[in-house]
Amino acid sequence: MERQSSLHACVMRCAVLTVLAVASFAAMHAQSAGPDRLTLGRGSLNFLVISDWGREGITDTARKAPGQMKVARQLGVTAARVNASFVVTCGDNFHGRGVSSAADTLWQVNYEGPYSNRALRIPWYIALGNHDYYGSVEAELQYARRSGRWFQPARYFAFTRESPDSSAILFLVLDSTPFVEEYRREADDRHHVGGQDTAAQIRWLEGTLSRSRARWKLAFFHHPVYSSGSSHGSTVELQRVFRPLFEQYHVDACFSGHDHDLQHSHPEGSPVEYFGVGGGSETRPVGRAEFTRFSASSLGFGVVSVTRRSLRVTFVNEKGEHIYSHDIRK
Repeated sequence: MERQSSLHACVMRCAVLTVLAVASFAAMHAQSAGPDRLTLGRGSLNFLVISDWGREGITDTARKAPGQMKVARQLGVTAARVNASFVVTCGDNFHGRGVSSAADTLWQVNYEGPYSNRALRIPWYIALGNHDYYGSVEAELQYARRSGRWFQPARYFAFTRESPDSSAILFLVLDSTPFVEEYRREADDRHHVGGQDTAAQIRWLEGTLSRSRARWKLAFFHHPVYSSGSSHGSTVELQRVFRPLFEQYHVDACFSGHDHDLQHSHPEGSPVEYFGVGGGSETRPVGRAEFTRFSASSLGFGVVSVTRRSLRVTFVNEKGEHIYSHDIRK
């Protein structure tokens, strides 16, 4: 009897191990057969988002801008891998004093050289940051008229794209710098925000949102509405102005930079997801707040993949590692 019990136990253990082995093989097979987790498959529109990226990339790279060059190389690798349709920037395209003209040598040093990968010869839709305002914003607008990929028709603008499964996506590229009261109080107006009509931008934004019938609505600008970054943090002026409009008109996600890190924030009671993609060339310490879903003091950028039913945001660091991913579903 004892021998029979022992034999029965052995048979049961073998059966369990066999089931586990089959389940494990099935799971591995399903994972390997599934789509690249960066994207949502063949029916998705894929694009990249980067901020705070411009740091004189090809001049003495080992000393001045190693971070920018590392991210630039990986940006090209990832663009090819996901077949990116375009890039959206969230500002600080030129750190320091910005650019002085459309013929400034920084265009080659800071942009054309570091981002020369063939996969990055796609449209770049450009938002402005506070460092761009240190220099000549008009120079950036003028460069758009001579460049084959630098798309910046105005200080703020909108465009619409369609995913392969015929879902319309509204892209709102906004200009947040003039809304920051600290810049307007500067005696010497070093940010050159004087004369910028924020009320006109808000009227334009509300009109654009109210007319849009796009399934997805995405906003891009420099200063974070919510952030746990150590250098700047949340921008209360934008919480007052943009959050109510985003919620009223069902904006799905907002992307920004300014703090040099990667973040995902979701304040309580808000249907909007906020993503920080400020790791384009440099990192700074970052903490956590009650609204923080993810934060990392890391170089990197965002990969966004959109279909009719889902939007995926993945943070990719300079080594090509996928350090965070979040899906928004409709």
